[in-house]
Amino acid sequence: MRLPGPSEAFVLFDDARERNPAPARLYRDPVDVIVAHRLEDVQPALDRLAEAGERGLHAAGYISYEAGLVLEDRLLQLAAGQKGRPPAMPLLWFGLFEGHRLIDPDLMPDLLPDPATAGIEPPRPLVDEQAYRVAFDRVQEYIRAGDIYQVNLTFPCATRFTGDVMALYAAIRPRQRAGYGGIIRTGAQNILSFSPELFFTNVRGQLTARPMKGTARRAVDPARDAALAEQLETDAKQRAENLMIVDLLRNDLSRVARAGTVTVPDLFHVETYPTVHQMVSTIRARLLPGLGPIDILRVLFPCGSITGAPKVRAMEIIDAVEAFPRDVYTGAMGWIDPNGDAAFNVAIRTIWVEEGSSEGRLGLGSGIIADSDAASEWAECLAKGRFLTAAGTVGLRGLE
Repeated sequence: MRLPGPSEAFVLFDDARERNPAPARLYRDPVDVIVAHRLEDVQPALDRLAEAGERGLHAAGYISYEAGLVLEDRLLQLAAGQKGRPPAMPLLWFGLFEGHRLIDPDLMPDLLPDPATAGIEPPRPLVDEQAYRVAFDRVQEYIRAGDIYQVNLTFPCATRFTGDVMALYAAIRPRQRAGYGGIIRTGAQNILSFSPELFFTNVRGQLTARPMKGTARRAVDPARDAALAEQLETDAKQRAENLMIVDLLRNDLSRVARAGTVTVPDLFHVETYPTVHQMVSTIRARLLPGLGPIDILRVLFPCGSITGAPKVRAMEIIDAVEAFPRDVYTGAMGWIDPNGDAAFNVAIRTIWVEEGSSEGRLGLGSGIIADSDAASEWAECLAKGRFLTAAGTVGLRGLE
């Protein structure tokens, strides 16, 4: 078996966790492609995706953050005044496939190119710390005025690399150990995702969401590292930040769930990744009869963990204070089976590269609340980007 070559459009979803990884899913040879280049094309594209399931086709692809502006009536005025967009980056791209292939996770490293043939530079923020502080201060003004409880403030980075994008994926994959990563190659764009965050799954009507909010940098010394993880788990600020998003997603899920079925079986759980500890909570619900994955997307997208709370007002503030469009970053990548089962990630720790380019874009961000500190949030954002170059404890030495 081989993975598709550079001229083939394909989608790969890949679980790189060390413990109990799920099989990878490979989608190749699309029979059709659904693309939305303009905001007014997003809703019709979602309609076509729903119809594809009725025709027995599998769908796999991505939806960009800005596509969410047309899924909420109050945000339509923002859609009309959107900033200039890179013309090569569609708002939505999904391939339609007759099926997919499951790949044993133990085989994935051998199917990818030699990681030694690729290299990547540390991400270079496209805003400086002073500009970030200006945006941070504006967010704090909104919080003090009572407009908002939390805003996820982000900025883009550029990162240059050498080698093929598939070898680049192979090189970064073990540095992040992401559970919800993958590759999308459209022919015009390459999207490499190393996301640790699940947006939602729908499995026979059982909905699961796992919002991730709360971060601590790792340490080389095991005792110090364990102490940092424990400190994250008990930190009042991080818990408050996480709980705001849990409440937001509980509310969103209740709009598509059977009454009384929304539960939170796991709250404030800390997961450990090669360069950071992250706080994750789990929410479950039963889907209302007659609804499907596109209905879920229309209600939940974008994920509240990358907007803030309340969600719609947070998106208005994001539009006011962020200087760049987010594109696929903080959007979602996912798959939909004809039977309605589906899974989408939150497209964080995600690089997109135009075909033929040797420079990628990566977004970084963090949740801002009333007692956030600008210097600490800037440092947290940069720490989240270190997975690109950090490798094991050697790479962690730069985090201390």
